Amino acid sequence: MSIQILNWNRAHETQRAIQSALGQTYDNIEVVMVDNGSTDESVALTKQNFPNVKVARLDKNYGCPGGRNRGVEHCSGEYIFYLDNDGVLHEKAIEYALNSFQQHPSVGVVTGTIYDFESPDEIDPKCKVRNDTHYIHYEFQGGISMHRKDIYDMVGYYPDHFMYGAEETYLSFKMHDTSYNIVKDERVILWHKKREVARDNTKETLSGYYNKLYLALALYPTRFALSFLFYFLFRYPYYAYQKNMLGNFIQEFPKSFTSTVRRALEDRKPISVRAYRKYCQS
Repeated sequence: MSIQILNWNRAHETQRAIQSALGQTYDNIEVVMVDNGSTDESVALTKQNFPNVKVARLDKNYGCPGGRNRGVEHCSGEYIFYLDNDGVLHEKAIEYALNSFQQHPSVGVVTGTIYDFESPDEIDPKCKVRNDTHYIHYEFQGGISMHRKDIYDMVGYYPDHFMYGAEETYLSFKMHDTSYNIVKDERVILWHKKREVARDNTKETLSGYYNKLYLALALYPTRFALSFLFYFLFRYPYYAYQKNMLGNFIQEFPKSFTSTVRRALEDRKPISVRAYRKYCQS
């Protein structure tokens, strides 16, 4: 199986993530570092510290969805575990995830649970797992999830034009329209670094808004797509106002709204009402 670590200009944090991947109790693993056009020392440092790690160097930053999509072809395993590059895995995370696949034959994706940390001293990859439950879930988390590689033949890949936000929701909806399920296994643990400083995330937030609009118009059954369209027009300006982004929202609206609607209608392949309700009622 393969562990894919997507990196963009986080050279030193990525080294820690790679080390946690190599420290798994399950040892039949290839680690693939997909570099999203970094301009720091990420590639050089990885090749120096971990010469056996496969490095796939992309020509630019394709965002999280596009980077993961391009990384798939470099992963030779039957399963791909996506690991955030600022995260650290419990040493048995891969073993537990594979165990969930064995116990649930209809599983397409196994996701886990995240513990935030501020200091590396809070990380304990060998800690005793206190919650061993695993259950059908409505959605997976991208940076801590194991996918059957062949699910992409059925549901396709992440939306390649997304830069950030809602890509996991998109694939989760499409998976609910198949015979595959998503399982959350509480034993699959990732320690994830909290953001150290506040930053302006206006661009990411607004991008996420339009990604959700695209998702609804491209995938929702007709009446639910129309309902979300009106909801977006009346509620999302208020959400932007609450985040002090209303001016940015209004300025961007004509171009982003038009291009999103046009693209979604061109790509429209609605899922069934059953699949939509399965996601929403989970």
